[in-house]
Amino acid sequence: MTRIDFYQLNPARHRYDQVVCQLCQKAYDSQQLTLLLTRDPQQSQHLDHKLWTFRDDSFLPHDSEEVEGLVTPILIHDDPDPGSNRQLLINLSTTVPVYFAQFERVIELVTDENRQQAREHYSFYKERGYPLNHVNL
Repeated sequence: MTRIDFYQLNPARHRYDQVVCQLCQKAYDSQQLTLLLTRDPQQSQHLDHKLWTFRDDSFLPHDSEEVEGLVTPILIHDDPDPGSNRQLLINLSTTVPVYFAQFERVIELVTDENRQQAREHYSFYKERGYPLNHVNL
């Protein structure tokens, strides 16, 4: 069963895009294929740039689309089609994607700006019996 983790961000200590990059780094280090599902093309473009620049000493291979015969460790897009099989979904979109259960793990970030949306996502998963974890960062 898919594990669902909610990460509560403290705005005084964490920047949203920095946390996303750190989560992608951890997933890459543990060889988890990751889908970074964004809310729109602008957020995809912003995170694409951030993954190139968030640390001077790291490189996170990522792309915005699958290329036949090549599996990119981190796929960033706002398309509702999940593409290939991946272990981790970092859901930054405004909805719970219908295909979330195909992942081993889903991460949802909670900020002051999306608190109500996060509550709705939490209720959605809970009503369906998924194991939920809450982490304060």
